[in-house]
Amino acid sequence: MSAGAVHRLFATRAPAQRAVEARSLHALAALLLFVQLPHLVHLPPWVGALAASVVGLRLYDLHHPGSALRERLLSPLALAILAALAALAIRAGYGYFLGRDPCVAFLSVLVAAKFAEVRKVADTTLLLCLAAFLLLTQYFYSQTILAAAVTLPAVLALANALAVLRDPHDPTPTGPRLRLAAKLLLQGVPLAALLFVVFPRLPGPLWSLPEDSMATTGLSDSMEPGSIGSLSQSDAVAFRVEFDTAPPPPRQRYWRGPVLDRFDGRRWSASARPLAGEPRVPDGATEARLDYAVMLQPHRRRWLFALDMPVSLPQGSSGRAAGARPLARLTDDGQLLADEPVSKVLRYRQSSIPSATLGSTTPPTRTTLALAGRNPRSAALAQRLRAASTDDTAYARAVLERFHREPYRYTLQPGLLGDAPIDEFLFDTREGFCEHYASAFVVLMRAAGIPARVVTGYLGGQMNGDYMIVRQADAHAWAEAWIGGAWRRFEPTGAVAPSRVESGLAAALPDSDAVPRLARGGSGWLQAAGLRWDSLNHAWQRLVVDFDDDAQANLLERLGLEKPALWQLVAGVLAATALWCLAVLGVPWRRGTRAAVPAERAWARFARALGRRGVRRASDESPAEYVRRAAEALPRERERIERLGRRLIALRFARPDGPADARRLAELRRELLAFALRGPRAMHGRRSRG
Repeated sequence: MSAGAVHRLFATRAPAQRAVEARSLHALAALLLFVQLPHLVHLPPWVGALAASVVGLRLYDLHHPGSALRERLLSPLALAILAALAALAIRAGYGYFLGRDPCVAFLSVLVAAKFAEVRKVADTTLLLCLAAFLLLTQYFYSQTILAAAVTLPAVLALANALAVLRDPHDPTPTGPRLRLAAKLLLQGVPLAALLFVVFPRLPGPLWSLPEDSMATTGLSDSMEPGSIGSLSQSDAVAFRVEFDTAPPPPRQRYWRGPVLDRFDGRRWSASARPLAGEPRVPDGATEARLDYAVMLQPHRRRWLFALDMPVSLPQGSSGRAAGARPLARLTDDGQLLADEPVSKVLRYRQSSIPSATLGSTTPPTRTTLALAGRNPRSAALAQRLRAASTDDTAYARAVLERFHREPYRYTLQPGLLGDAPIDEFLFDTREGFCEHYASAFVVLMRAAGIPARVVTGYLGGQMNGDYMIVRQADAHAWAEAWIGGAWRRFEPTGAVAPSRVESGLAAALPDSDAVPRLARGGSGWLQAAGLRWDSLNHAWQRLVVDFDDDAQANLLERLGLEKPALWQLVAGVLAATALWCLAVLGVPWRRGTRAAVPAERAWARFARALGRRGVRRASDESPAEYVRRAAEALPRERERIERLGRRLIALRFARPDGPADARRLAELRRELLAFALRGPRAMHGRRSRG
């Protein structure tokens, strides 16, 4: 191998083996800062503090070297021990290790440890990959437009780190580099959007993680005094609904959820119920059918929500094929239960008939008559009211009339109940939330020998443009009783606070009760801003996050490409990319192109002439550096080389100027010809004569 080949070989490896400059470490530290910021709300505070401490110690050691203690703390052995201790602490804190949260926390620590051990440029490659992956892990938690927005600073920091690592000695300030990165990012958005639309969609998620042992949100599979009242103080979104036609009136917006039929004297819970098969559509009720799409927020439970009563099984938005498997099954008490807990935003199609009831296909069981606890006064009241009633319907009305006539109060702040909660509520405190009234009604019905149960879900919903928002504050409990061979809904809360059914939660509660601001309604600027932000998030979820193969097929159909072939998609993408590149880069003037090509040829002739004199240009040498080195190597021709070099560089990299460039090129060609003809022999001859 020649000496020149050896030099070129080591010259290509030298950049990766050189030490990392201080400027590069600062850029990497800024990248880690912006990558870690989105996780501050998800991970324990000590994880972020530990990662920041490791990064800060490495930067301090960079500017104040020489401490033996810091060298030992930043040694590979010390960092390995730190990672092991962090893994044990994460395992102890979460109680498990294989899951989303502990794995992301451990990755945060590993990225900081990798930064601490970076010494050469080659080490930065893995650090950049780890940082980019850590940035993507925030989408495990949320895929809202806000989650996408907070990644932009990290993307710009990544571009800045790449630019600094490529040339640490580049004097360009950080601001212009970031502006250039932002410009390139904006120019790439149309191409990214094009690929997003035409790229084949995967039938399932891109990744899958073990389920985390996280606290659930929303309704539970049990109910006791105060459980729904505490949930109603949250304005978090439970789900959103898009109706194909006009939405139902407020009094029909009952969103059916868990059905509770077991009672231990204080707490209601659900028993295992068999599947009922396909829902039954009542005769003559098809005109009242409502078709809609639900976007259910993750609540880590199996139930799905539908308007009471559902008359279809929920279908996913991608279930285009006939006979597609439904997302949930219907139990004989009207619940929609999925096979797996809802751990991500779920969109499904559903049909309901608000006037429908569960008929004789779901007869009562002994569970719906069982009583527990000691509530003798309630049992005596039930016997008196039952004796004065002609039938079951009259008895149910008598119970509701008592709620309406007696001084009961609807409030989020009821008094505490003891060992006989039903008796104490009916005869002593006489104040409560929906769960108090539904529970008391069901107990009174059962005490009279009428099967009854509690149904939980949501009541209401706020229209926001073309869709409805149902919040956790709309959580509600009502009752069902078996009367006339069917399960019929009864609203004990409506007997006390009719405005709860007609106008919502805020209208039924006193001003002293704390109601979430967004659940109060009204037309204030804060309410309007919240609704606009929710509308933006809803559009992002529908158009971007939920853009599956079904939405892709519908879009291509509207564009006239019902079933495009692969070559058609490839050709379309290439043509659109070419047009966009021309629009961004611009079409050079024809005369400018002619001027640029002779300038390149003139430079090549100049370089060949210098090469014959023994001065060849290195692959990593800029034109200015090459001219300067050639002038130093050939001192007798320094002035001429520098003059030609300056003129050629200015002509090659300046903006083309038509006729003026043509005149300068003509002059340069004559001078270059004279310079090229003065080969090495002519030079030696001139030196010998001198």
